[in-house]
Order: sequence, then C-alpha cells, then structure tokens
Amino acid sequence: MLNTQHLITFKALVDTGSFTKTAKLLGLTQPAVSQHIQKLEREMGEALLIRHGRTTNMTPAGEVLLQHIYDLEACYANFMASWKSHLDRQLDDVVTVTKSA
Repeated sequence: MLNTQHLITFKALVDTGSFTKTAKLLGLTQPAVSQHIQKLEREMGEALLIRHGRTTNMTPAGEVLLQHIYDLEACYANFMASWKSHLDRQLDDVVTVTKSA
C-alpha cells in the first residue's frame, strides 16, 4: 500500500514545483521531501518527476499517479459527504423520537 504522506508530498511538489516550497508548505525539511519522492518512485518502480535544478516536471508516470491522487481525493470527499448525511439522518431520528416521547 502506498504511503499517504508520500502521496501528499508528491501532490504538493507538483503544485509548488519546488522541493523548498513543498518542504515549507508541509513543515518538512527539504531532504525529507526528497526522501518521500525517492521512496514513492522506488515503490512505483518508475521515475515520477524530472528534476531541472530547483524545478521539476512530471513524467508520464507522474501524470498517471497525480490523476489517481485526484480521484482518491474526490472519492474521499464523496464518502465524507455521505457520512455526514448518515449522521444527520441519525440525529434527525433521535430528535424525532425525543419529541414524540
């Protein structure tokens, strides 16, 4: 299973385009960001980024991974909305029972 923190780091790095900015954004050191990306690339078995000095570009594999990260975020948001609706229905049921008692 992929490490969630590594995925968060990868997405932040793509968003910022900079290891330094990503480290600052996530409250990590720059070597920690590099380590997260290296571990993720090792686990995926393929380079996800092309490094150009202080900036990066995604490889095709990185683009595939990023799309899946977006899909996971959307899935999680849908789950949380469904869960909130479930909890709201339970609360409504409790209120209805309490009022009728």
